[in-house]
Amino acid sequence: MSTTITVTSAAELNQALSQATGGETILLAAGDYGTLNTGASYASTVTIKSADANAPATISAMKLNGASNIAFEEINFDYTFGGEPKSYKPFQIQNSSNITIDNSTFSGDWATGVSPTDDGYGWGMGLHVRGSSDITISNNEFSDWLKGMNIGSSSNVTVSGNDMHSIRSDGMYLDGNQGVLVEGNYIHDFERSLNSGDHGDFIQFSKLLGPSSDIIIRDNIIDMGSGDYAQAIFMGSGKVNPDDPSNFYTNVLIEDNMIYNGHTHGITVSGAKDLTVSNNTVVAVPGLLTGGVSIPKINVSSASQNVTIDQNVVSSVTGYNGQSDWNVTSNVFIQNTNPNASGYYDDVFTYHATGANDGYNQFGVKPGSAIDNLNAGSDLAQQFPMSYDNWVGTATTGGGNSNTQPDSGITLPDSGITQPDSGAIKPDSGTTQPDSGTTQPDSGTTQPDSGTTQPDSGTTQPDSGTTQPDSGTTQPDSGTTQPDVGQSTQMVFDDFVLDIRTLLSQDEIALRGDTTVANTGSGPAIQFDGNDDYVNMGRLEEFESSSQLGFTVEFTRDEADGSSQRLVWNHKKIGLVLKDDGLIVNVANNDAKFHKGFKAKDIGLNDLDKHEITVLVDEDADRLQVLVDDQVVIDETGVDFDFTSARNRDWTLGSQWGSDIDGEVSAFAIDDEVEFINTTVLDDTLIA
Repeated sequence: MSTTITVTSAAELNQALSQATGGETILLAAGDYGTLNTGASYASTVTIKSADANAPATISAMKLNGASNIAFEEINFDYTFGGEPKSYKPFQIQNSSNITIDNSTFSGDWATGVSPTDDGYGWGMGLHVRGSSDITISNNEFSDWLKGMNIGSSSNVTVSGNDMHSIRSDGMYLDGNQGVLVEGNYIHDFERSLNSGDHGDFIQFSKLLGPSSDIIIRDNIIDMGSGDYAQAIFMGSGKVNPDDPSNFYTNVLIEDNMIYNGHTHGITVSGAKDLTVSNNTVVAVPGLLTGGVSIPKINVSSASQNVTIDQNVVSSVTGYNGQSDWNVTSNVFIQNTNPNASGYYDDVFTYHATGANDGYNQFGVKPGSAIDNLNAGSDLAQQFPMSYDNWVGTATTGGGNSNTQPDSGITLPDSGITQPDSGAIKPDSGTTQPDSGTTQPDSGTTQPDSGTTQPDSGTTQPDSGTTQPDSGTTQPDSGTTQPDVGQSTQMVFDDFVLDIRTLLSQDEIALRGDTTVANTGSGPAIQFDGNDDYVNMGRLEEFESSSQLGFTVEFTRDEADGSSQRLVWNHKKIGLVLKDDGLIVNVANNDAKFHKGFKAKDIGLNDLDKHEITVLVDEDADRLQVLVDDQVVIDETGVDFDFTSARNRDWTLGSQWGSDIDGEVSAFAIDDEVEFINTTVLDDTLIA
């Protein structure tokens, strides 16, 4: 049974933490609790929370070292400048695991009495994380810092729903991490010391601690607003050779971000493998619509491998020169000298708000424009006009769900200063990075570039696939035993049946990583070890225009650890993921974003048994049905499904995006004629 403890002083808080074993909630009465230092490790989560959210408790400094299973809610982490060095880190998480900070504030302070270029600007670092795992920073506000957060040498990091503003240098700095989700953040209105030697990045990755992998940067709003320009999404090379594959970022997805800026580095990736940059809107703010490097671009280093850059709205893409493993298609190029550009901003945008007049930017899409016709750019533009303040913090953490979009109407501070781009403002790795092109007047200082300015990549990456139950039909004897739904449906899945027995000799189907095929007691099976393994089955064009789709998969976990496993994926069309003891099915629709998904929880999938999962969907009937071991777990009829309009991409078992398969697939088949089952949905099924 959980216990709730109310404390009123730092001494009482420390006593409560020393006596807790796991599961307790410690409520902090209003007041200043000073410095919190702990290395406590608990069997389950201990929550430290303000007793009254309207009168939050204050912690003035914190160091967690070797701690685990601690959650903070509605706390004011408040730093007051006291002459500390610029690199001061008042709030630190080191060598810790399962730490969450939610619905809190990180309030920084301005320097005084230091120097003309420092006084009146943010000082210190809001949050510093090193050598930790399973860290969630969600729905917080960061303001008045030199740097908002610095996260390095850590794994399974989620940064979602945060409001970050009034930052002098870097909003988010990430380095040497494995498994990162940056989603649904509002990063805006930086206050930079333009005459100093520092530089600014809204979101920066570096390689000083080693290259990061399994990265998703999605659904963020980056708006220069009435503040100063900075690099928007910058993944630099640090001090290493960006063309060296051993130093590449791997498995990177950058999608659906809305960027309003005055810097050439709109989205820059220096040296990457398996990179997708898709459906981002990258535009210059009013007053910076012509010429020079102040126009934000997508830049990806040309040595990058397996790159997809598609359906973006941007002035230009650099780095692509015909590489065979790059796919650069369906981008809308606007407002530049490219003869293939689709036109000027006025031809494609409706201005709901502009920084100069409103202090923030919201460019909607004109019906019938090139953006509209290609379904390019960020889905966030479809929500305008809306309130950014209401929107931020509504994200659901964990990567499978989308943000609830708020209503409209925020009036943001005015001014909208338009800053020319320096063109070479690079992350603080210190290396001089090539710029995107022309030299842009900056604040006056030449900033070292952390990575080469490379054109953006964009391989179409499989998303979080799903394990699908088997349709239950007897499949052609390719050697695979096809799951059988027998009593549930008479469907036969025979349009495409994966021939596992001969998989190693099939040229048209590729085994990635160290995926293997093995003979088991019940027949051949594809074995995945949970480390970048997947099977690419190609585009399967016979299903591209099918208004009905059904697939079935037979899967066995190697470990009952509840991990997310992307089993079947066709990016932005249809997919299936195992998560905890249930599953998530993603289907393109007109009511919500693709990655929102439909969930079935607590249905017995977190074990080592073989399970058959079948997914059936009909966009004309607007019905989705999911079966697990002959039982219907999802039966959705209230959504406008629309997957035929989604671009056809590769079908995969497993994914390059993390959440790798750890187990066996013993059968997989697809059909484009579905027969739904009339039965009762399990009580514990719910829609995300």
